[in-house]
Amino acid sequence: MGFDEQLESLGFVQAGDSRRGGRQWSLDFNRFLAFMLHDFGDHVIFTWSFQLGDYLLEKGWQIGAAETTFQELYPRSDVKLARRIGDVEAEITRVLATLRLDLGTPNL
Repeated sequence: MGFDEQLESLGFVQAGDSRRGGRQWSLDFNRFLAFMLHDFGDHVIFTWSFQLGDYLLEKGWQIGAAETTFQELYPRSDVKLARRIGDVEAEITRVLATLRLDLGTPNL
C-alpha cells in the first residue's frame, strides 16, 4: 500500500494543492480538531487546528467578550516528518497527548 492509501486508511482526504507547494491532506479528527498534512514528495509538514472558541461556547464558557468563533488553537510551529505513515501516526498520538488538559488539577 502506498503512502496516499495509508493516509486514506487513517481518514485523511486530499484537500487540493498546498499554498506552500505540494499536496494538502486533511483529517477532521472530531468536531473541533483537524489535522493537516502538506506532502512535498520527499517529506511532509504536519500541523493541526482546534476550534477553541466553538468548543468553549458548547461548554457554556467564553474567553473575554470577543466573538468565540474566531478563536482557534494552533501549534507554535509545524513539524517536518519523513514521508512514513508511522511518523504521521506518532505525531497524531503526540499531539493528542499534549491536548489532554485537566483545568482542575492543583498542579496547573
